[in-house]
Amino acid sequence: MRWNYILFETKMLLHNRKNWLLGIAIILFFPIYYLQYSQTDIETLQDQKNVEAEQFHSIFKAFPEEMRATKEGQEIYDNLTEQASLINMQRFYLWDEAENDSYIADGLLLNELRLELHEAGNKGIHPNYIVTKQEIHKEMALLNYYKKYNVSIIPDPFVASNYIPAALDTIGGLPFSLLVLLIGTSMLLHDQQNRSVMSGLPVSFLQKIFSKVGIHLGQIFVFLTIGIGIGSVYVALKTGWGSFTSPVLLYSDGNFYAVSTVHYVLLQLLAFLLISFLLLVVSILVNELTKNMYATVFSIVFLLLLPSLLLSAGIDASWLLPLAMIDIGAVLSGNAAIRFESAFMDYQRALSWFAGLSLAMMAVLYMKTKLQYTSLLSAPGK
Repeated sequence: MRWNYILFETKMLLHNRKNWLLGIAIILFFPIYYLQYSQTDIETLQDQKNVEAEQFHSIFKAFPEEMRATKEGQEIYDNLTEQASLINMQRFYLWDEAENDSYIADGLLLNELRLELHEAGNKGIHPNYIVTKQEIHKEMALLNYYKKYNVSIIPDPFVASNYIPAALDTIGGLPFSLLVLLIGTSMLLHDQQNRSVMSGLPVSFLQKIFSKVGIHLGQIFVFLTIGIGIGSVYVALKTGWGSFTSPVLLYSDGNFYAVSTVHYVLLQLLAFLLISFLLLVVSILVNELTKNMYATVFSIVFLLLLPSLLLSAGIDASWLLPLAMIDIGAVLSGNAAIRFESAFMDYQRALSWFAGLSLAMMAVLYMKTKLQYTSLLSAPGK
């Protein structure tokens, strides 16, 4: 009977026009978003190195002459001179892909010199021109990845391999959560409208819930997979596939690591899977309380926005950080940790929270169902 019920729910889902429209919206997002993305002014490595080289004119001009007369000051000045030389050599190497190894070697040495200045307190250097330790470690992570896997250091940012992670980061967070909630709002609608018929089926309430969640989760990921596929092909036909081994920075436990694009995308999809499951289970629980799908969506969206609203108001929202992790793109990139000033917000903890909250919500749903069943059995005349 359970499989017959799953087939019945699947047929009901296939005839749900609202979900098909939302699915088309997910699918079309990927090729349409590229129209905006392709107009984005993305800073290239050449641009970055040109800016760094130009800054040294101001750094040397502002360096105190009296400090240069000291031994410590001369050592700092020599360090800066060597940095400027290395950056100019990197600018030269960028014109020839055969010089990748030289670019990487000089880049690693450059960042070691920057770290030495941090240990010396960056004396004599204007704060505007100090490269933060975080940026230094980011660049070193990328350079070490290039060195280890022999990947080109000048990727085209507009190819499919670089576009897909950016597109997933954009649709993630509240937009994706809202789409999931709207797709899941009708899960209990048919049961509520035909309560007398549905209650007669020899399938437990929890079996119905797991069947509905599983089917809707499958539908969401079919839409997402088709969207990624169409978007990838569309971008590849315009600019090329690129390399899915190109590095992407990933934040974890207070540090940044370089991982391949395919690794990053798989982490995004895993997070989307857990987020979708959590939101579908929560929407069932809230819908059981409100009996109104609009109130369900509004309530959950408000909860997801609450951490940002409290942060903007200057109120401590640290106890709501698991909700803020719904914006998985910001978590993976480290932007969430910077914004909320919490090293706690990394992808490992986010995935753990999503799984843990899902289990907790299912436990609450189970207890609520069991209590209702027990109260019915203990009611007079039963």
